[in-house]
Amino acid sequence: MIDAHPLEKALGMELYSTDFPGIGGRLKLRFEDFVVEEISANQTTLGIQDWPEPTETPQIAKGESNRFVTFTVQKMGLSTMDAANIIAAAIRISRNNVTYAGLKDKRAITTQSMSVPSTAVESLAVLELSRIAIRDIHYTRHPVQIGELWGNRFSILIKEIASDCDSALEVASQLRDLTLLNYFGVQRFGITRPNTHLIGKALLKRDFEDAIRIMLTATSEYESEELTNIRLQISENLTPTEKMIESFPEDMGYEKGVMRELMKHPGDFERAINKIPPRVLTLQVHAFQSYMFNRILSRRANLGLSLDSPEVGDFLIKLDETHSGRDSWLYATESTLEERQHQVESKRYGLALPIPGYSTRLPPVKQSEIVKQIMKDEDIRLTDFRNPREKALDSPGGLHLASIKLSDLDVSCSDKGFLARFSLRKGSYATVVLREIMKNHPINRV
Repeated sequence: MIDAHPLEKALGMELYSTDFPGIGGRLKLRFEDFVVEEISANQTTLGIQDWPEPTETPQIAKGESNRFVTFTVQKMGLSTMDAANIIAAAIRISRNNVTYAGLKDKRAITTQSMSVPSTAVESLAVLELSRIAIRDIHYTRHPVQIGELWGNRFSILIKEIASDCDSALEVASQLRDLTLLNYFGVQRFGITRPNTHLIGKALLKRDFEDAIRIMLTATSEYESEELTNIRLQISENLTPTEKMIESFPEDMGYEKGVMRELMKHPGDFERAINKIPPRVLTLQVHAFQSYMFNRILSRRANLGLSLDSPEVGDFLIKLDETHSGRDSWLYATESTLEERQHQVESKRYGLALPIPGYSTRLPPVKQSEIVKQIMKDEDIRLTDFRNPREKALDSPGGLHLASIKLSDLDVSCSDKGFLARFSLRKGSYATVVLREIMKNHPINRV
């Protein structure tokens, strides 16, 4: 294994899984270059379809009425949260009543399943939305919930590659037979300002001033000189002015909300933090947990421990099920090791590593020493993840698969670029696969 790009190393992604040179290139020059089709829990792929004409109205499947309706959303250039917010506003329901199984890329064309209460079905059927198409509306007893999917099917076009087609095909084809490190990708942390995990850590430590300082004042070479100067001004005393707030881009609504609260209540950092929606605070905590997982996985790889076969002291999780810190898992002991290895070989279970949280178990084995040392390095304790007063900051942790296998990788070249098609289980990032193929600056992959 070879060292990763410095930016990725700072996010715990210390290694590449492969030693061969990358092909370079760039992703997402157009939305059509990055296509994500959700694969439902029963392994049905929600395929991309032609965009409907304005006069077309989606049909509601015949069947017994029920409490919810579930439907397929095809979107372009919007995040999952963006789409959910737009749909909620259009049919006049609470954003919390729009549910989905997983987050999808913004700079892409994607499909996914969503649900709303059935009382909104008539409004849903006549929606005309920009960059959002709705189809396959049907009644269901229960709404779609986070984790209720098998994974995603990707069709990704890499443009401006640095090598010739034959060499690129040879490089990428090698991935079919390899075990890849199942890192949380760079987009989990932010590519232009990769600090989401640092905000999450500060929130866990109840250091709300530091969380706001990182959020508002961390600069980036990818931002304008004007915005950089404003961030530096704010850093002096964390007291923004209305002029400063107006200079922040419109898509930084959470930051603007925090600054307006600080204008009203200078120095009340906890109050200002609470202007951020709870789901966003939770994502920031999860980003820090993802960073911790990346470090744990890197340390395990550096120590030469297996990434796909259990050793004594390892945990297994059943494949294709939702897992949290309180879910069932299997543990490998001296007496059960052979059975555990067989369960992984049969592809019913996978080797998993801890995502630290208050429910994380640390038995007295060498794998736990990795976690303990990294927690010591980060000055964090498992109890820091417990916050019953602020549920958005309360996280049990869990277990996450250590590796990726690309059983259906298909690659080809054309005059448009280098095309890679593959499927991944939920919890795995396409850009983590592409970093192995491209091996260039992460900014080229967002």
